[in-house]
Amino acid sequence: MTQISLTETPADRSTVSVTLAGELDLCTVARIEPVLTRLTTEAERGVTLDLTGVTFCDSSGVALFLRMHQRCQASGVGLRLSGIQRLPARVVRALGVDRALPCSFA
Repeated sequence: MTQISLTETPADRSTVSVTLAGELDLCTVARIEPVLTRLTTEAERGVTLDLTGVTFCDSSGVALFLRMHQRCQASGVGLRLSGIQRLPARVVRALGVDRALPCSFA
């Protein structure tokens, strides 16, 4: 089974920071999306996903980012992807996610 971990970094109520580590694929996205949905609804101003520890991301992971982006926008909250590593960055760039929302690459 593919592994993924999710850690919420304590911050103020207005901003939520989440660190992901492992592989983002169909199985892991299904496990973490409910938690991410809850965390993004709690944010008042912004959500940052730290992807420094993500070693793989397929189209399921990209679709998750785009769904989160839509949810955040609907709530007036910003979403940012940070620390995107080389292999996941290829997918993020190829599918245009970096043009849809703020991204920083490792």
